[in-house]
Parts: sequence; C-alpha cells; structure tokens
Amino acid sequence: MARVAVTDEVWADYRALLGSQPIAHALGELVEREVDRHHARRLRDGELDDAELVDALQRARELHEDLAQIVARLERRLDRPAS
Repeated sequence: MARVAVTDEVWADYRALLGSQPIAHALGELVEREVDRHHARRLRDGELDDAELVDALQRARELHEDLAQIVARLERRLDRPAS
C-alpha cells in the first residue's frame, strides 16, 4: 500500500469524486492511463519494438470501432425529429 502525496483536502475531494467506486479500481485506471500515455510518447518517438507496435495497432483498431459507434449514435440523434 502506498501513501498518496497530496493534501488531505485534495484526497477528500478525490474520494468524494469517486463516490462508491473502490479506490483500487480508480487508482488502477489512473495507472493504466499513465502507461498508455507513456506508450504513446514512445510511439511518437519511434521507440516501440515490433510486439509493442502490434499492440498499438490493435488498440487503435479498438478505438476506431469505439469512435465509429459514437459517431453513429450521434448521427442517429441528430436525425431524430425534435420532441
């Protein structure tokens, strides 16, 4: 277990923001985002090996599918007549 180096006020605000979400899950998400950003920087700098490039390509495909779903839902909403 690690001690988070923030003020008590910041920690209290963060805990309130999480609501009922367990802190372990929230911190896990923060770690994953930071690692993703690190990989993105390495990708931009041309520092990924072949296996990492394949992983990045798979993630890009997944993100593309997610974005396509979002666009489709928004387009359907925009095509609906106003209530």
